[in-house]
Amino acid sequence: MPPTLRHFGIVAFPAFGRVLRVIALACSVLPATGLFAADVNVVVHRTDDTVSIEASALVNADADTAWRVLTDYDRYSDFVPGLRSSRVVARRGDRLTVAQSGDAPLWLLRMPFDITYEVTETPPFRVDSIATASESRVLTSHYLLTPSGNGVRIEYAGNLTPRRAWLGRFEQLAVRQGVIREFQALADEIEHASGRCDVRC
Repeated sequence: MPPTLRHFGIVAFPAFGRVLRVIALACSVLPATGLFAADVNVVVHRTDDTVSIEASALVNADADTAWRVLTDYDRYSDFVPGLRSSRVVARRGDRLTVAQSGDAPLWLLRMPFDITYEVTETPPFRVDSIATASESRVLTSHYLLTPSGNGVRIEYAGNLTPRRAWLGRFEQLAVRQGVIREFQALADEIEHASGRCDVRC
């Protein structure tokens, strides 16, 4: 989704703290759930100092429902495990600021995080975001919705400039895990919302 990273609350040992903060950012890039309704494909690769993440899923929903769920940031905490709050704190036309806080899972631990996302919406199919963390780490990403047959294809692409080159493989694993969880949650929620609409509408 969309952001400016503030802090993660774990700073015990400098090197270990840096690793934990990278994982916390990776785990909060998008929503997450234990339900696996939609089939999700994720590819992570590294070019020089940039980690690139691509994810896609074909969901059984209409384009209007997909757009409504994707841009209903105030409801993200309802279906993203570990996300305590998500709210729009400013809106300037198609530009928004979204603040989120929660606890990112790290093995058996949970790490607190606070993130501010700067979002640009291009209705009805695209959402862009940017996050700048301390020490020159930047995350840029976008979602794209494309009608396909009776459903909608959701595509995500993100580029993360890492804090330290030595984190390489470890960072890729953390990013992959976080994107899969969050992207899966969003895809599942879109399908669930479509099912609720079929019953009510």
